[in-house]
Amino acid sequence: MSKTEADYCNSLDIFWLKKHGYLDGGYKSGGIKWRYGGGNESSIGFAVSIGYELGDHIRLHYTHTSNSTGEKESVDYRVELETTPCTLGGVRYWFICPLYKNGRYCGRRVGVLYNFGKYFGCRHCGELTYESRKEKYGAVISIPELERLEGEVRRQHYAGKMTRKYKRLLHKQDKSRWQLLRFTMGMMKGNKGLWNK
Repeated sequence: MSKTEADYCNSLDIFWLKKHGYLDGGYKSGGIKWRYGGGNESSIGFAVSIGYELGDHIRLHYTHTSNSTGEKESVDYRVELETTPCTLGGVRYWFICPLYKNGRYCGRRVGVLYNFGKYFGCRHCGELTYESRKEKYGAVISIPELERLEGEVRRQHYAGKMTRKYKRLLHKQDKSRWQLLRFTMGMMKGNKGLWNK
C-alpha cells in the first residue's frame, strides 16, 4: 500500500507561526483556512501560550468530519512546544508530536504537524512520504494514472486560483516528463557506442 504524500495534507508549520508573531511570547490566538477546488474549505483555530507556568504549548481546536459516517465532532487538544538554542542566539521552537502509535507515545520534535484522520501529528505517525522521496526511489507515474487524475479535474481554476486537483495533475505531468527524460538519458548513456556510430 503506497503512503500518502505529505504535500496533500493540511499542515501547521512552526515557521509560519514564527513569521506571523505567534511565538513572540504571551497568549495569542488565530486560525488557518485551507481552500480546495469546488469551493470546499477546512479550517483550524489555535491558541499559543508562551512563557506561562503551564509550559509553552499550542491548543488546537476544530471540527472533524468522519469519512465513513459523515458525523461531525469537536476536537480540542494541546500540543507541547519545545525550544533549542540557535547558534547566533535566540531559540528555535518545535512541536512535540502528541500522538500514540501502536500504544506508544511518539513525542518526536518536529517543525510541521500534518492532519491525517482526526488529529494533527508528525509524518512518521501518519506514515506520510514526500513527493521528492517517492521520485528518488522510483515511483513511476503511469499513463493510466495521469488519465485518471485528468478525469478528476472538474475545474482548472476557481476564484482566480488553480484548484488543488489541477495543481496535482500539473505536478504529476511534470514529474512524468522528468522521469521519461531521465529514462531516455539513461538509455543514451547505456547505449553510448550505438549513438556514436
